[in-house]
Amino acid sequence: MGNRVTVFVLFSVLTSLFIYFSSPNALAADDGPLSTGDAYLRKGMYLEAIGAYQESVDQSGDRETVARSLLRIGDIYSIFLNEPDPALEKYREVGERYGETPEAANALFNSGMILFEKNRFSEALALFRRFVSLYPSSERRFTAEFMIETCMNPPAPPEPAPEPVPVKNVPERPPVEPTIRVLLAEEAAKVEIRSSGAFVVKDEEEKSMLSTFPEGGVHAVSVSGGGIAIGGRRFSESRVVIMPTGTAPLAVEGTPCRGKFIVALSGNGIDVINVLGLESYLRGVLPKEMSWSWPPEALKAQAVAARTYALYQKSRGGDRPYDVYSTTSSQVYGGVAAEKEETDRAVAETAGKVLFHNGELVLAYFHSNSGGRTEDAREVWTAEVPYLKGILDEYSAIGPSYQWSAAVSLADIADALKKKGEPVGPIQKIEPLEKSPSGRVRKVRIVHDGGETVLTGNHFRVKTFPRDIKSTLFSMVKRGREIHFEGKGYGHGVGMSQWGARGMAEKGHTHEVILKHYYSGVELGELGD
Repeated sequence: MGNRVTVFVLFSVLTSLFIYFSSPNALAADDGPLSTGDAYLRKGMYLEAIGAYQESVDQSGDRETVARSLLRIGDIYSIFLNEPDPALEKYREVGERYGETPEAANALFNSGMILFEKNRFSEALALFRRFVSLYPSSERRFTAEFMIETCMNPPAPPEPAPEPVPVKNVPERPPVEPTIRVLLAEEAAKVEIRSSGAFVVKDEEEKSMLSTFPEGGVHAVSVSGGGIAIGGRRFSESRVVIMPTGTAPLAVEGTPCRGKFIVALSGNGIDVINVLGLESYLRGVLPKEMSWSWPPEALKAQAVAARTYALYQKSRGGDRPYDVYSTTSSQVYGGVAAEKEETDRAVAETAGKVLFHNGELVLAYFHSNSGGRTEDAREVWTAEVPYLKGILDEYSAIGPSYQWSAAVSLADIADALKKKGEPVGPIQKIEPLEKSPSGRVRKVRIVHDGGETVLTGNHFRVKTFPRDIKSTLFSMVKRGREIHFEGKGYGHGVGMSQWGARGMAEKGHTHEVILKHYYSGVELGELGD
């Protein structure tokens, strides 16, 4: 096994460990923003996770909790965002300020791995030697010793690949469409599958036929003993695959979906995962994320952003048994019933097109309306992402959510925050504590009978009434026992504004121009280019 392959395996192990401590069982060990960050991370909401972990850093008085939060921010940058420099900064902070904590060992080791990947072998060698000296009993000691040897004899740079020899009269193979795994139900007690056509149940590897079901009928799927029951038939397997035998799609909880379904035991219930071609998946996403009646170039921009987002999640999922959620935790998926001719055309006319930044897929965040200026990801979640920068956006000065107002009682805000785990008493005052350069509320101070609570503007919004407080681009004033909000825009404001994309398309801009307007320094291309 070559050195580079070995390092890749080691990073894969690191990813698996990180996914593990982000699993539902691991979440129970933590409280507050740290567990919120873990929950976001488990869903692939990487920037939201960074924001929650930073909130944990700012609020916690426990040094180990702060160190763990900083370590996880560094891990997100290195593993999921492919941004090694911010990762090294976080790891360095853990080592310098919290060297007595267990997290300092992981920060030191991970820094060595990043420096090795950057071909900074002498610096990596120093870190691995320090790791072995400081942590001789660590489970990673033998790996560190292997890396010391590798740094002392670094691999030669790869030779350039030879130019391909053209072969005449051989037809090109059509590209293989990627598949996507969509989580439709998570730890559900029971799920109903409706069939208008026949289907079969196979084992996890699809090698053995377990049962066949005739067309028609509704079949309950649930846990049965240590196995899975489908339509009254019990299977001892912990994971089975349900596949239609014809073209008629199966419906899960009333939503017909193309492709096949994995049913897996999970916690005390079952997960149902729809596996289908990426382009078929997008046909069910696009009309749920943008109106089918909007201009074609806006729909194409949304198709490219949604495709890029899905492939990004697929590429970063590690050991997670699914790639995306079917909800706003990823992007909304409505199956066959959502499909429209206009959005199908946008998907087909952009087939395979994705966004790259420096040769890497983009984490293509989008939102409804920027309110006239998009926001830097750093201002919303403290996340440094080079292509998610705030820009002036006059094209978004349209739509019902460009300007809005809302009035919410202090009692309702307190109740909503308590339901989301924020220990607040009766509220006396709420006020903006900081604002970003674009005017969005960066932090909110809440004065209540239990003391004072400071939340990021985004967390305040999503933990209270996000349908009423549509964005963090607002002003607020207390009138009696209510807070009156005046604001602009809808959503977090990061990445592409959907109403802005519509405005640009109406002015004649192409989908490529739209995408390059909202995502800084990106290029439009295809996988494999």
